[in-house]
Amino acid sequence: MTKSFSGRANPSIWFTCIQAFFAVWAIVRLCGMSARNIVAPILFAALIYFFQCASAQKAETPAVYDFRISIITLLLSGFFTLLTLLAEHQNLTAGLQNRLFQAFALLACCFGLFFLFYHFLLLLFSVLAGYVLAREYAPIGFLPLFGFFACLLCWLPYFLYEYPGIMTPDSINQLEQALGMIPYSNHHPWMHTLLLQLIYSFGQLFTNDVTTVLAFFTVFQMCFLAFCIAWLLSTLQRLQVGNLPCLFALAFYALVPYHGVFAVTIWKDVLFSGSVLLFTTSLLRLLLIFPKNRHSMNRERNRTASFALSVALYILSGLMFCLFRTNGWYAFLFSLPFLFYAFRHCFKAMLPVHLAILAVALLVRGPVMSACQVTQPDFVESVSIPLQQVARVICDDKGLTPDEWDSVHNVIDTSYIRSLYSPGFADNMKELVRAGHPEYLTAHKEEYFRLWLTLGLRYPATYIQAYIDQTIGYWYPDVEYAVGNIDGIPASQTGAVSRPVIGGPFIVKGKEILLKLSDILPLYGLLTSMGAMFWLFLCCIAVAFIKEQTERYILFLPGLAILLTLLAATPVSTEFRYAYSLAYTLPLYLLTPFFRLD
Repeated sequence: MTKSFSGRANPSIWFTCIQAFFAVWAIVRLCGMSARNIVAPILFAALIYFFQCASAQKAETPAVYDFRISIITLLLSGFFTLLTLLAEHQNLTAGLQNRLFQAFALLACCFGLFFLFYHFLLLLFSVLAGYVLAREYAPIGFLPLFGFFACLLCWLPYFLYEYPGIMTPDSINQLEQALGMIPYSNHHPWMHTLLLQLIYSFGQLFTNDVTTVLAFFTVFQMCFLAFCIAWLLSTLQRLQVGNLPCLFALAFYALVPYHGVFAVTIWKDVLFSGSVLLFTTSLLRLLLIFPKNRHSMNRERNRTASFALSVALYILSGLMFCLFRTNGWYAFLFSLPFLFYAFRHCFKAMLPVHLAILAVALLVRGPVMSACQVTQPDFVESVSIPLQQVARVICDDKGLTPDEWDSVHNVIDTSYIRSLYSPGFADNMKELVRAGHPEYLTAHKEEYFRLWLTLGLRYPATYIQAYIDQTIGYWYPDVEYAVGNIDGIPASQTGAVSRPVIGGPFIVKGKEILLKLSDILPLYGLLTSMGAMFWLFLCCIAVAFIKEQTERYILFLPGLAILLTLLAATPVSTEFRYAYSLAYTLPLYLLTPFFRLD
């Protein structure tokens, strides 16, 4: 303990010790450790040193960043503390029966978590505030092309092992539509189904074997994803980002196992995620082409050979963004006013581009689908979270009035709710409604909105817990779920079967080990956590805020809008593919606050 010249202890060290004590208390409760665990005093000493280092680093940070660091650190620390308490309140009070003791433990852990997050973020933001990536004046010229083929080469074993690709019941349903076995439906995006049909028809020019024809689509998907990565690398090089960050980004895409698995999985989510990266990267390109200074804009535009390509890819990826997932459409509409604002300095040039995306998307979603008799998703599909919340009220035996029970019975057979309700999986409740009278629900939306609102006001704690259980995977890091452990093709009438080109115990075990590493290796496991990526995403925005990079906020907006749609209407709490776009765009988000735009 440091001493002053008077021989008395420095008062600040006592406050640091108090903060460290509460932080240790939170860690012990959070990790299920005993209060007598010998690691506790080691943690206590380490945290005292760590907290002092964070404060010292903050003191050395240039004053220009001081206020913004303080504000954003307080806000994010409070937010992360709230999320942790919501997710872990049962663990934090485990073994405590008395309500007073539970409240005291939660309060103590609240302080401890806040101090822990605060000093970590303080140190992180103090270090990163002034950091800028060094310009690279000798970039690897062939890196984008090398990245394209490197990804394909690293994904090739997955393709050969899963030949012609991985399919799930959703994929089979789309294939049946593409083959004309069942009517078209936009429950799975119709444009994605048409793309599958188009490439399937192209494959039939060479062979009539269903399995081989499906391989054409898988190869197309792999090439598209690899192209998106090459476009990112090319953009980073244009920004003169160093070779090392580019190589790290390439390694993330080529070597992390779930990218290889998803690259050969015939899902709408995969191409959609690629389109989000392509859209965000093209958006960055256009921001470079259209800076605030009009004179530099003209010079840049005249000497940029990729101007037309940037606009074309922006429009293409924008249409995929709108049409390859329903929540992508809502995310685009949410982002559109902000995109107009971001390009206000070149409004005449960019207005037609955005209106073209909007007009084509509206045309396809409206008249075209109507003319082709494409069935739209039912209303039940959009109310996953309200259904779960009302079901939770019933399962917890909360009181309903006779009129409220009548409203419930008019739609659903309540005798099956308790046996079918799953806290993080809404499909059971949706199917139960569909087996009842969904048409009554659709025709009386106002009545059921009032029912949902009334029950929520009466039982807010139940609604909050139901919401936590339904969405936790997207906003809290420490949630267990499998990522990429899918194989083969389900049996169906389509004739598609799995026909591995390579196999054997070594291949099978090798894939199993690669996918299990995320459950074994600390830190690496965070790459498979949607919640951890969400927190990291917020930290990237925070660094941009600290550095006053207001013009870069727009690069985060499409990803943020997608996350908001998931938090509003996700049917499954731990489905990684729904947030795969966040993982696929992560390298760009991480680099955004640090490259130079001038």
